[in-house]
Amino acid sequence: MKVDLGSKYLEIKNNWRRLVFTLTVGLVGCLIAVYLNFPLPWLLGALFTTTIAALMGHNLWMPAWLRIISHLVLGALFGTSVSPDFLSNVSKWIPSIIAVITYVVLVMPPVMLYLIKVMKVDIITAYFSAAPGGLIPMTSIGQSMGADAKIISLVQSSRIIMTVLIVPFAFAIYGGYEPSGNVGSGGSFATLSPLDGLALLGIAICGCLLARPLKIPNPELMGPMIAISVFTMTGVFSAEVPESLVAIAQWIIGSSIGVMFNNVKPRLVTGTLFHGSLVSAFMISFAAGVALITHQITSIPTNGLILAFAPGGFTEMALVGFALGIDIAFLVTHQLTRYFFVILMLPIIYKKLKI
Repeated sequence: MKVDLGSKYLEIKNNWRRLVFTLTVGLVGCLIAVYLNFPLPWLLGALFTTTIAALMGHNLWMPAWLRIISHLVLGALFGTSVSPDFLSNVSKWIPSIIAVITYVVLVMPPVMLYLIKVMKVDIITAYFSAAPGGLIPMTSIGQSMGADAKIISLVQSSRIIMTVLIVPFAFAIYGGYEPSGNVGSGGSFATLSPLDGLALLGIAICGCLLARPLKIPNPELMGPMIAISVFTMTGVFSAEVPESLVAIAQWIIGSSIGVMFNNVKPRLVTGTLFHGSLVSAFMISFAAGVALITHQITSIPTNGLILAFAPGGFTEMALVGFALGIDIAFLVTHQLTRYFFVILMLPIIYKKLKI
């Protein structure tokens, strides 16, 4: 992987004021959320304040490579939390994996119908807006197939933000989750030896580099998680990622989500955001309902199932699950199933969408 340091330097040189402003706005939100004892304060606090700032017209900025580094940190965190009995548990998850696919098949048609009949968008734009397959892939693939990328990005963005906002607070109110203030597993630089720290960094980078040519979704997160989990499951490695690094990573990612609303004029897109929020709430509620039914069939804990089905991003849902003590491997396995199913359906139904 070639890194052009010169271009990175120029990028920072030309945008450092916007970057400092963005991070400052995000940090203010983090500190307020910590003070108010919000769930996931370093993620949600930054998300709140940067989203508001962007919608108020402030031109925020976050370099892509800074988010990549944050994903490396979180991927390492999730990798260290994978249970040694992961492989023996996979067979027990087959019914819930089938339920995730069923959820996608059932939830997309009514959402598409709403977007077509009420928002008056074309069928291809409706498909990529309704598909819970991730903001970036759905927007880029949809645009290449002639869909309206702006509408897709707005609907997908509102779904991610609604999911990240609703799910943690719902767990705090109804699920017995009590925010502890911890952002990781309790690790610190004081207890992390230089050798373990270098090993974590090296394995995370190697995992990322290997995941990219294999086309693994979100390689900066999934690569380190998979690579480090291999060592964790075999008992070879037991180091913990320092909490301060995890807090910084969440702060950056929360701010990055807010940046998605750059140049979005509230008066011009209020309707899109409104409709996007409505369908997002429907998809989240539907996910919770399917999770409850699946719990009755499989006896898998409801909390884990709701997060596994929730139509948010890998990173955000994994962070919520980590805070709740839910098996990260379980969550990511189900989130990946949903992602790949949506992607694999595209070639099959594209011709039908064009009719």
